[in-house]
Amino acid sequence: MSTPPPQPDVPAGSQEWAEVPTQSLAEAIREAGGRNSPGANGGFIGWVVSGGLHLLVVVLAFLLTWTVVRWTEAPRDPVTADFESTTFEPLAALDDLEPATEPVESVASISPAVAESIEAALAEAAAGPLDLIAATARERAEAAVAAADAPQTVSFAGLRATNARTIVYVVDASGSMIGSFKTVLDELARSLAGLVPVQSFAVIFFQRNLAIPVPPANRLVAVSRASTGQAVQWARQNVIPSGRSNPVEALTRALALRPDCIFLLSSNITGAGQFEIDRQALLDALDRLNPIEAGSGRRRTQIQCIQFLDVDPLDTMRTIAERHGGERGYKFLDRAELGLAPDADGDADTKARP
Repeated sequence: MSTPPPQPDVPAGSQEWAEVPTQSLAEAIREAGGRNSPGANGGFIGWVVSGGLHLLVVVLAFLLTWTVVRWTEAPRDPVTADFESTTFEPLAALDDLEPATEPVESVASISPAVAESIEAALAEAAAGPLDLIAATARERAEAAVAAADAPQTVSFAGLRATNARTIVYVVDASGSMIGSFKTVLDELARSLAGLVPVQSFAVIFFQRNLAIPVPPANRLVAVSRASTGQAVQWARQNVIPSGRSNPVEALTRALALRPDCIFLLSSNITGAGQFEIDRQALLDALDRLNPIEAGSGRRRTQIQCIQFLDVDPLDTMRTIAERHGGERGYKFLDRAELGLAPDADGDADTKARP
């Protein structure tokens, strides 16, 4: 191995660097086990830098954890409040405070006519709608109270009932009603349209030994435009007059709802043939289902009867009305009065009684 040439002496504190021969530096690297190539030299430096950064991160993490633990474990004096030593300082006087912004021009600096118009508009906008809303709410409340307190009336096929909040219509749908059933449903629609929301109703048809209630069955429905319209529509689509008539089941269901009024419409209430019922048995059944109450001396439900189309020689409907509906609880509607064709005999029916 050749001996490097002697280096020139550099005075202390000199700003000049000694120039190291390139050959001597390469030999020093080879002696340390390195390789005199750009790739190897750059890789070695990268590993040194990366290791230094990782070591720095570990040291910082250790110092941060140690600081937090020491702060958490260090005892701290409790904070207490001594209200007796509290002192109060007066706020600054309002006159001493300077406005943050320039004052807005007052209404007085505007022309009097414009200011008066603005004030009038503001007053009208603030008071007008509130007064209108209050008046409308008051009127609605008064109308609701008046409607609730007023006697509720209902009319059907020429009969009228007062103080009736709950109503049940019991309508004959036997074969004798085929030619006039549409007329009956039209009258039912007019009657339902005259009811008010504080009232409720149910409709039950009868044919043979069956009761055909309009849904929902076995309960009263609150009056609304939707509920009354749906009831009539259902009846038009689902009830077809046929067979004989027996009203016992329908009347039993109607009285079980304990309504204020029942409108009973039939052309032949006692029926005929195998569905004929005994007149006295029907009257006795109604007396049991709707008895006279001991306290008031009246029956719970008023039953008003419409004898429809044909004369009843037994006058059963009139008797029911007299016992359960009062003096004005009966009406006979013949074919001529309804504008219908005469019966099969060719003669128009006449009323049994004036």
